[in-house]
Amino acid sequence: MVNTLKNEPVRSLFCDDEDFHELIEMFVEGIEEKKTFLRDASATSQIEELKVLAHQLKGASAGYGFEELSQIAAELEIACKAEDQSGIEQRKEIMLNHMDRIVV
Repeated sequence: MVNTLKNEPVRSLFCDDEDFHELIEMFVEGIEEKKTFLRDASATSQIEELKVLAHQLKGASAGYGFEELSQIAAELEIACKAEDQSGIEQRKEIMLNHMDRIVV
């Protein structure tokens, strides 16, 4: 389980690939919207919506080279499936911290 709150910037594994740079930028531009959705769905206990977002982020973030975000999203998805409120809250905070540090 990814459980430490860190402060260093998070970059894609593909950040040095010029052919992939534009796609990574588009993914990173969508992070703010996903963070807002994550906060809103969590605040209103929309577990199914959180599970869907986590599932989508699990696949997309891995595809864009953000492996740790993919792992955190997988853990959030598992917590949602188990309806583990404390686990959901913990993983949401870890995910938000991680997403705050994503850079191109």
